[in-house]
Amino acid sequence: MANGQPICSACATRLGQELEAEQGSWTEFPFAMAAGGVGAVLGAAIWAAIVVATNFEVGYVAVLVGFLSGYGVKLGAGKGRGQGLQVAAAFMAVAGLVLAKYFIFAYMVSSSMSAKGQAIAWYDPRLLQMFPKMIVALSTPFDLLWILIAVSAAYRVPSPTQVALVRA
Repeated sequence: MANGQPICSACATRLGQELEAEQGSWTEFPFAMAAGGVGAVLGAAIWAAIVVATNFEVGYVAVLVGFLSGYGVKLGAGKGRGQGLQVAAAFMAVAGLVLAKYFIFAYMVSSSMSAKGQAIAWYDPRLLQMFPKMIVALSTPFDLLWILIAVSAAYRVPSPTQVALVRA
């Protein structure tokens, strides 16, 4: 029986093997983290590009950052799934969200300085020093909601398959 439905013994064996293979190993973890990082950076860049193009911070795009982080972890892990990968995906989503906030912050400061006739690069050390202090000022309680939803999305993507396999 699989999730209460009768299946043949060959199917039960194959399903058991697939569920076992899904557990993955720690050797896949570095690849999962790297791919999750790529997803996080891609999501952060998309969110920042939307802010630059619209001059409006669309909070629900944060969910895309979370999803791309989780999907990257899942791709990097191959068939692997599990709680360790879920935590990795959540971590990468938070990193992507912070990176997106930095991109947005750097754009705002750079644009403001350009309007005053002064140029400042996005990677200027002064911006890097100001950012930790300013992220609190730039964040709202509504941002916390989007962060939670984004982390939840990232956490769900590499979750293990839920199958109750009962052999008679």
